[in-house]
Amino acid sequence: MQFSWLEGVSKKWKSILVIGKTIERDGKKYHIIGMTLEEDADLYIIEPYEEQKRRNPKKKCTQRMLLKEWETEGFSYLHCREIRIGNKKLCTQGGSGGVLMPENYEEIKLFLDMMDAGWTIPEWLKNEEWDRLQLGTLQIAGIKRLPKYDPDMPITIKHGPFYEKHLLNRAKSVAIETGKAFTFQFTAHDGEKVQCYINHVTLIDVWEEAGKRFGDVKYRERFTEEQLQEIESNYYEALRQSCPGGMGYIGIEYECSRDIRLQFYSKDFLESCPKTHSGSAAFLMMRLNPDQKTGIHGLPLKGAVISTPFPQGTAAVSAELLFYMEKTEAWEECV
Repeated sequence: MQFSWLEGVSKKWKSILVIGKTIERDGKKYHIIGMTLEEDADLYIIEPYEEQKRRNPKKKCTQRMLLKEWETEGFSYLHCREIRIGNKKLCTQGGSGGVLMPENYEEIKLFLDMMDAGWTIPEWLKNEEWDRLQLGTLQIAGIKRLPKYDPDMPITIKHGPFYEKHLLNRAKSVAIETGKAFTFQFTAHDGEKVQCYINHVTLIDVWEEAGKRFGDVKYRERFTEEQLQEIESNYYEALRQSCPGGMGYIGIEYECSRDIRLQFYSKDFLESCPKTHSGSAAFLMMRLNPDQKTGIHGLPLKGAVISTPFPQGTAAVSAELLFYMEKTEAWEECV
């Protein structure tokens, strides 16, 4: 431990707003503590936390197992786009969160400061264990002072939209061949039969794509020469680890009878064990013609990438559709 660590704990807020509202939804309880203002404004919400089953460390772990365990919704309120307190509209610009831990003195100080400002811990929360709770922090955009609030004021929370993950009951095996179109069908989580049309499959040369990106004059104008050198160096180092020279990614252009995003993986990748990379690069994107909104079947045209490196000249890949993502509708919650 270092004394510099204490600087974050000892900070003083410019202002604090206590809200203290409990929300009950779907058999669970959530609690809006309040807001603080320092350089930026934050809003704090306590949520229930359900620990995932611990994996047996001696049991072999595959990529398929990890992907099935990954959840898209750990917090209920980090997807909020807007919060209205009375007539005051607050727009969120991001959020973060984690399970409450007794050794996190910054959170303890936050709760104590809230209590000094008038927050009363609700009865249902007093005896809850911290490892069963998590704290979500929403960053509020562009406000210089906290709104006025009294307990009679209505609070309206606008959720979403966001993409929700749906695992297939049985992963759909597909034989993908470059340059070859095909169709297949699977059953969605609600029982609907979804027809999918694979219009185009290509092997993307990500090294060539990277060269085009860094050679683009408009892109280069956004950075200084020093910044560009650092960005390029980090990018290519990550690329060497993820997709060595002479290899590429499979790009898939498709349409679906339902408005969803498909996620394909190669069978070899799913059966492999996780590997550690020291870098990352944001090049896993299937570029579509921006002027072409619909495909040959009259449905929205979309793109997916199988982010496993394949040698140039690869003609066929054994893959699986493991899950799909569906955009949820925005909805409002009145507290």
